Amino acid sequence: MQDEKNILVVRLSSLGDVLMTIPAVIAIKNHLPGAHVSWLIEGPVGDFLSYQGFVEKVIRFPRKKVVNNLKNGYLKEAFGLLRGFVRELRAIEYDLILDFHGILKSIILSKIARGKRLIGFDNTYAKEKSHLLYDERIKGTDKRLHKVERNMLIANYLGAGRGIPDTRLTVPQRYFGYIDDFFKEAGILGDIFAINPFSSPGSGFKRWGFDRYVQLIRKIRAQLGVYILILWGPGEKEEAEALVKESGRGVFLACPTDISQLFALLKRVKLYISGDTGVMHLAASAKTPVVAIFGPTDHRINAPYGTDSMVVRKDIACSPCKNRGCKNRICLDSITADEVFQAVQTMYKRNK
Repeated sequence: MQDEKNILVVRLSSLGDVLMTIPAVIAIKNHLPGAHVSWLIEGPVGDFLSYQGFVEKVIRFPRKKVVNNLKNGYLKEAFGLLRGFVRELRAIEYDLILDFHGILKSIILSKIARGKRLIGFDNTYAKEKSHLLYDERIKGTDKRLHKVERNMLIANYLGAGRGIPDTRLTVPQRYFGYIDDFFKEAGILGDIFAINPFSSPGSGFKRWGFDRYVQLIRKIRAQLGVYILILWGPGEKEEAEALVKESGRGVFLACPTDISQLFALLKRVKLYISGDTGVMHLAASAKTPVVAIFGPTDHRINAPYGTDSMVVRKDIACSPCKNRGCKNRICLDSITADEVFQAVQTMYKRNK
């Protein structure tokens, strides 16, 4: 294994899944300290990944740009982007290609790359029959194994040991300066909690209710007296502003952020509160205490990893489920603001 010098990691998206792959990649890098790690990814998380010292090269799959060009009839531009991408992907012959994603798209891209060994999961975790095309398959264990531990199965297979390494992620100082300037201009002093009431597009079924967040924020302000920062992303600003208005004094709208700026912000706050989102995993990666509100998604697979977090959920027969169109949201609607506040209070006292 010490001869494996060029490694391609394939985990295309999303933010949370990329973050839950990082411990396995660090374990592999620690086991093979001379290895050159490239990471194939798509979307804005690639910029954040490029700042991490365990990755030498980030290869960006320009799917969105290609699709947009094709939709607008710019065929030359689309194929030009694809040619450039394929040239970059094939520039190195990899000793190992590790497909952590396990879908048809990831296996196609893995096959386009030049590699000696292509490794992925068997059909326990891989989807869309992608497992049939791997050279070596990692046997899955528990279907409900946490994704961090699931990804570590590949590291273990490569001899990287069974301990999950500590992850210390970073971004350049300018991102912290941007957040410090925002806090100063807003007049935010003292302890701050960040609340993200939203979820990724198409995942509204995971969101706790707007009114419940209002109740929670008012209770936090009345009993703990800390400032509250409402986070938001593309298409969410208007609703975030409404939440700020409904919640009263001491509640602020966060500044616009990309992933690296958001990481810097999360490093500056005392506690993070949200549902099951990628930003929840970013907060955990920033070593910020987390209170996570889980409904239909599986906390055993997707909870913030580590000891400095609490999950608030109801143990009901139909949860977890994958019914995105569920009309009976009992798994979320039965969680009260008082119950979440108790977790918030516990985590705050623990980390004060």
